[in-house]
Amino acid sequence: MRINKIKVTTPDKVHGKLVKYRKGDCLAIYEADKYLAVLVSDKFNKYYDFTLLEYYKPDKPSSTDFIDGRVFGTRMGSWGELTFAVDKRMIECKYVDNNLNIETIGHLDLISPLALASYSYIKDINELHTYYLEELPVRIEKTNNAERFPDIAFASKHLVEIRHILKE
Repeated sequence: MRINKIKVTTPDKVHGKLVKYRKGDCLAIYEADKYLAVLVSDKFNKYYDFTLLEYYKPDKPSSTDFIDGRVFGTRMGSWGELTFAVDKRMIECKYVDNNLNIETIGHLDLISPLALASYSYIKDINELHTYYLEELPVRIEKTNNAERFPDIAFASKHLVEIRHILKE
């Protein structure tokens, strides 16, 4: 029996074809008459890794919304050696590249490697939208609790300021 290993492919191609987006691209996704702001946190094989920002408005996000925004993530380590990790929703490149409701707003230089807090696969933008609406209130509450009670700051899902995952 022959075992096939999963190997990393080039970050710019899927099946020999160039993909539309790169790590660090800032995307606006139009869904249900509002925009979500999403950061392409990576690409692995035929999947983009999407990291959501705290943004859900009728207006398209601007570059400033990304630079000053907060992403779905968490803190790891200790106050002395703090590491920030992001949540990733993996979605097929082909689906995203062909979706007319997704457009590029800009690009940010992210640290590498970008620590992973959690990940899951999603099949479409509707599923991403549903996840956002369910998860955001929980993250806001846990972020506020972490600020009030620093001892529990590493125990949960948070909203992390994007500046913590940008190259200096």
